[in-house]
Amino acid sequence: MENSAFEKRIKRQVIGKARRFLAIAPLGFEQTLACEIEFCNPLVVGDGKVEFTAKITDAWKAVAYTRVANRILMHIADFKAENFRELEKKAVEIPWELYLPCHPEQDAARHRVEGSISIHVTCKHSRLYHSDAVAERLQKVIKVGSVPLAPADAASATPSAGTPRNAPQNLFVTLIDDRCTLWLDLAGEELYKRGHERFVNEAPLKETIAAAMLFEILRLRAAPSAQDDTSIKVQDDTKFAPSSTAIPPHISHYTYHTPHYTLFDLMAGSGTFSLEAAYMASGLIPGKCRDFALKHQPAFKPATWNHIIKQECVILSGTPNGVESKNLIANIITSDISERAVEIIRHNAQNSPLAQSLPAKNSATGAPSSPATNTNPATSINPQIRDFFTYTAKEIAEACPGDTQPAILLNPPYGKRLDFDAPKLYTRIGKKLTELTRDLVPFGLHLTVAILAPKDDSHPGSKFTCTSNLLCECPALDPAKNASAKLIETSHGGLGLNTFIARI
Repeated sequence: MENSAFEKRIKRQVIGKARRFLAIAPLGFEQTLACEIEFCNPLVVGDGKVEFTAKITDAWKAVAYTRVANRILMHIADFKAENFRELEKKAVEIPWELYLPCHPEQDAARHRVEGSISIHVTCKHSRLYHSDAVAERLQKVIKVGSVPLAPADAASATPSAGTPRNAPQNLFVTLIDDRCTLWLDLAGEELYKRGHERFVNEAPLKETIAAAMLFEILRLRAAPSAQDDTSIKVQDDTKFAPSSTAIPPHISHYTYHTPHYTLFDLMAGSGTFSLEAAYMASGLIPGKCRDFALKHQPAFKPATWNHIIKQECVILSGTPNGVESKNLIANIITSDISERAVEIIRHNAQNSPLAQSLPAKNSATGAPSSPATNTNPATSINPQIRDFFTYTAKEIAEACPGDTQPAILLNPPYGKRLDFDAPKLYTRIGKKLTELTRDLVPFGLHLTVAILAPKDDSHPGSKFTCTSNLLCECPALDPAKNASAKLIETSHGGLGLNTFIARI
């Protein structure tokens, strides 16, 4: 009877009603994330987040499907707290047992070790300004008997042999202008971790940024097909000229001619672009093979989760007619000038969920060989040692079968932590992209580019001018000179970056 009453409370207060959620996005890619999870009806976009209201099962779907979000947080409560007495009084009223793992006897029966409940506090313009003290008071409120807490040295503690550690439970607390807001993390570890072993090269790119750049490329549209009208009527009675290459954010019902791409990852590093593109091409759901914090929370329903992850047809929201992202990628060409980088990419591919469709390794040469069973080249990653600057337009054209168009993705070294002349490198890259664009015209191909460039140093006399050098040699990347170009300002590893996405 007690369990039945508890289940009813969970259904009524957690599962049955719509709640507020926050999807944390890479800076600058909030709109990209909003398009990806538009099934959740995003409401507020900005400042590295997308807020939406939905049932918790839709939030589980967002956790399973998203390639761009770093975290998905569920709103628990908010209240005014000017002192610790108010904080504790309000926090103790929260039914924590509905949100956090709470049945120690069941945990013991399953031989599971509860991960720590980590409380992350941010204080701004509040009387309670000491984040550690706030976290300590909240730890006391969450009763030890109901919700297992990790010991003080939990970070160094290790489970006994053969005992798995669950995904961590994270509680995010913000105190802004004396207003306390609590959010529960549904994922546990950050979502850019795809759940498999991965070696990294120097300054690896986060998977979420790589996926966001791929989405931006796939959302570009080509010129209208013959059956398109001369203009498109949209909801606000304005006209959208078909000569434009941007997709109006509120149009999803009109038929556009969408290009299929051969993707060229030619400064591959750890192979992040290639792996993310191959996941999309295979229709792999990112959360299918991962453990998440939500699976250990009281509201979790295994049958609902299994239904979610069985839907392998992943739609790329924001594309014409809801085009499947896997149908937009025809092939992936991967290379790097470094032999070590190529070995890292091979290792990462062989240890990814794509391994069953990857070429087997040739025992004589150590290089992969194509399997007869692999019918989709876009799910195979065959890296080669090759300098980006040696590629010719003819080679690129020959690698684009049928009506596919070439798209080059580049994450060059930034020169901030590595000792080399970065501005000179970006000058060469700009010249090479302009050369390839010109030389591809006789083949009837138009080059699409996605590239990251560090922001220029604004100090007087500074010679760190990577972005300026790039745009000087390849002005088609500049949104001021090309209507199809887009600039997205982001950051990675504490460095400010410019992301240029353009059909040039």
